Amino acid sequence: MIAGQTTKVSRTMHGIFYDPLHDEIVVPVALAGAVLTLPGGANGGDPPTRVLQGPRTGIVQPDTLYVDLEHDEMIVESGDDAVLVFSRTATGDVAPIRRIGGPRSQINNIYGLATDSKRNLIIVANRVEMGGRNSNDGILIFNRTDNGDVAPRAKIAGPHTGIIKIRQVVVDEVRGQIFATIKNNFEAYNYADQRPSPWDPDKTGFIGVWSINDNGDVPPRGVIKGPASGLVWPAGVAINPASHEVYAIDSVSNALFMFRTPEFFFKPPTSTAGAR
Repeated sequence: MIAGQTTKVSRTMHGIFYDPLHDEIVVPVALAGAVLTLPGGANGGDPPTRVLQGPRTGIVQPDTLYVDLEHDEMIVESGDDAVLVFSRTATGDVAPIRRIGGPRSQINNIYGLATDSKRNLIIVANRVEMGGRNSNDGILIFNRTDNGDVAPRAKIAGPHTGIIKIRQVVVDEVRGQIFATIKNNFEAYNYADQRPSPWDPDKTGFIGVWSINDNGDVPPRGVIKGPASGLVWPAGVAINPASHEVYAIDSVSNALFMFRTPEFFFKPPTSTAGAR
């Protein structure tokens, strides 16, 4: 267990990334506006190896991040509707290498980040609250080297996608697939209006799978959902392609689910010259 004032961790941690290449644990700390990097073997009150924090970083209230090991970069949610890209080893009060944000980017409320380093892409789980049952939640896909207020190269959103209250995303780079957790419902209580919100008990969440090449209002190519799955409000997802397994956490069931889905992990076809 890593805990105590010397570690600089706090109760406002909503994301985590383990870097197996460098044996490091990377954690965004929301209310501190910081990113902590700790040794993989840290224990007790061991302090972080690096602390990324300060006004030059542009980090305000980060909830999620991702480390692109292929390009030695760290992608951080700013907390004010932007994607910040730093060197993986950035520390102190340093400016990001690149920043994606602004009206054209359509980034509104980031709930998940991932990269496809083979295709040089950044994937954003984007949530846009519009009241009632209207939602423009979706998956935004940017070029990895995009900078400034740039439009996404692709956007997966619309009624056919079923994306309402998107949470986390993860990419199967070998097969070019995006896995996303979709809550597919609204809060059980609307705190702003002090009244119940339009919660629909018959609409449970799901894990959806899209192609990295999808764009527009396209349904998922595969789903995990339904009473037998046990999923109600899936909030986090991870994959183990070698074992054909998908892992999920659910914020209503308060449980960790493990699914064996070999149909999601078929070996991609090998292209042959002249083949059709």
